[in-house]
Amino acid sequence: MKITKKKIAWGIVLLILIAGGVICKIRWKVWFHNIPEIRYVLTEDPQRVFLTFGNDGELSRNVSWVCGGVSKQAKLEYTKIGSGDTLLVDGSSKFLRTLGGFGYANWAKFKELSYGDSYSYRVWNDDRSSDWYSFTMQPDSTDHFSFVFIGDVQDTLRGKTRGFMENVRHRYPQADFYMFAGDFAERPMNCYWDEAYQSVDSIAPTKPILVSPGNHEYVKGLVRVLEKRFAYVFSYLLESRYKNNNVYSIDYNDATIITLDSNRDPWFLFSQREWLEKTLKASKKKWKIVMLHHPVYSIKGKTNNLAVRWMFDGLFREYGVDLVLQGHEHNYARMTNKNDEGEMTTPLYLVSHASPKSYRLSFNDKYDRFGTDRRFYQHIDVTGDTLRMQAYLENDSLYDDVRIVKNASGTQIIDNAKDIPEILEMPARLSGKKAEEFERNAEKWRNRSLVK
Repeated sequence: MKITKKKIAWGIVLLILIAGGVICKIRWKVWFHNIPEIRYVLTEDPQRVFLTFGNDGELSRNVSWVCGGVSKQAKLEYTKIGSGDTLLVDGSSKFLRTLGGFGYANWAKFKELSYGDSYSYRVWNDDRSSDWYSFTMQPDSTDHFSFVFIGDVQDTLRGKTRGFMENVRHRYPQADFYMFAGDFAERPMNCYWDEAYQSVDSIAPTKPILVSPGNHEYVKGLVRVLEKRFAYVFSYLLESRYKNNNVYSIDYNDATIITLDSNRDPWFLFSQREWLEKTLKASKKKWKIVMLHHPVYSIKGKTNNLAVRWMFDGLFREYGVDLVLQGHEHNYARMTNKNDEGEMTTPLYLVSHASPKSYRLSFNDKYDRFGTDRRFYQHIDVTGDTLRMQAYLENDSLYDDVRIVKNASGTQIIDNAKDIPEILEMPARLSGKKAEEFERNAEKWRNRSLVK
């Protein structure tokens, strides 16, 4: 029987369809399954108060909160401490019904804040108010600021992150703000939003918080969609979105700080790249800091996150991004770019997490340093010509220490962590062949890096 080219072509198509069906069946839960939300009822009192940056420059601040019951007028009441004057500002409300229940997302904008001043505030829904909270604005100076960076939180219910974050807060009370690289909540459900808020409840109303969307904040489907509560909690996204990309930037002191949304389907990344290039090109600031969820250079596999790398990394290098903050892969890793002489230069890429879950990694040889089976937090201090990134273990032991120095003679990276031993312990969840592979690769890395 003669086999025609047409039959061969149809046979290839059939094989592709069969292979695609098998892959979809294996990966169905990962790609498309959303866990049903547990039933919940929100009380009528204002709750889960978040202070964030706003959309009108470095002196802008937003506040968000939620409540239950029937629709009530949202208001923000605040005073400059010592002024004797109190302002009452109308806020906005959005009714949100989810598979587990319903409630109101509320947000409002502070007005006419001043450098160096302290403010007290509370939020209202009709006759019900929150507690009073206070915050202090940054001084009118570009010479110094600091912030805390946390990778994935992604904690279980009744988890351990609150104690972790309380320790960080006490250690760095003068930090200007906090940044989280996504997967702030384990799932887009009320119970996990409540867990996430409880982990930062002493920080969230008093320090601005920036969060990039993570994959755990997305609803799975043929087209992934950011779960609707996220943008109302971090309400700066309501005005900063660009062509359905959940992106944001702010100039703060002498830095441009940018958050990206690496969870978008690949065809959205083209417009996100367009926005990123415009934002970087427009920046006149000395320091450029970018945060996104997925590592540009994956530590789980060299082909992971390729679309993110192709879209963004060239712009990071072209426009002089100094620091790239990332999460998702639940380990610690630090990578520096290398110049033609093999010397460290920017961008400095950082992967970190504070989740109780640790994953395997592949020891990508582009990286300078790894850490496994631990929770980490980072303090970033910018003073004059120097940006210093220090990474700490949960017990506050210094784990990494890098300085970026930028002056008239150029950019220099100083690695102060060469004598700090790496922790390369196998994650508890690994077993069998994966555990054996991890041990082999970890030993190769130890021999390569001469850290014993």
